Amino acid sequence: MPSPTERWPAGWNEPGLLTPKQRVRAVVDAITDGTTARPDQLQGLPAEAILVVERDQQAPMTDAYREFLSLIGGGAGRFMQGEDVYHPRVLGLGTAARELLEENESPFHFEPTDRVFFMHQGYQFEFMRGTGPDPEVWSYSEGEHADVPVYSYASFTDWLRATAEAEIPAWKRHVETVREEINADGSITLHW
Repeated sequence: MPSPTERWPAGWNEPGLLTPKQRVRAVVDAITDGTTARPDQLQGLPAEAILVVERDQQAPMTDAYREFLSLIGGGAGRFMQGEDVYHPRVLGLGTAARELLEENESPFHFEPTDRVFFMHQGYQFEFMRGTGPDPEVWSYSEGEHADVPVYSYASFTDWLRATAEAEIPAWKRHVETVREEINADGSITLHW
C-alpha cells in the first residue's frame, strides 16, 4: 500500500495544477484499493440522477461535486459506509440540516450558495459554501461551537481527501481483524 504522500498526485497542494475533477478522480483511485472499495463497487450516477440531486437544493452544482456524483454518487464499497452522502440518501439533506439548526435554536442561516452534501446520524452535517468549481467546506455538529457551523476545509476535494486518508487505513485494519460473511439475503455477518 502506498504511503499517504505517494497516494496523491504531485501538485495536489499547488493551486491550479490539478482541476477539481482530477482531484476527485485521484481520491476515487486511492479508495479503489481492493479493501476500501473494489472497482466493481464504484456506483456512479447517471445524468438524470445527478439532475435530481442538483434540483434538491437551490445552491448551484459545482464541478467537483458533480464529478463525485458521476463517479461514486451511488456508493463506493466501504467508503463512507453508513453516512448520508450517497444517492438517494443525499436527497433532503438541506431540509434536514435546516431543521436541525432550528431545533437547536442556532442563529446560523444558510446562504443561497450553501449545499449540504453529508449528514452523520442526524446530528452532524457538512456543506459546501461558494460558487467556485471546488468550494470550501463548513461543518456543523450539534452542541458544539455555540451551535453554529465552522469552516473546515479550503475545498470539497480537500474534505474528500481527508475523509479517504482517515478511512483507508481504518478499513485495512478492519479486514485484517474481522472476517465478513455475506449472507444469502445480502446482510453481512462479522466474525471477530
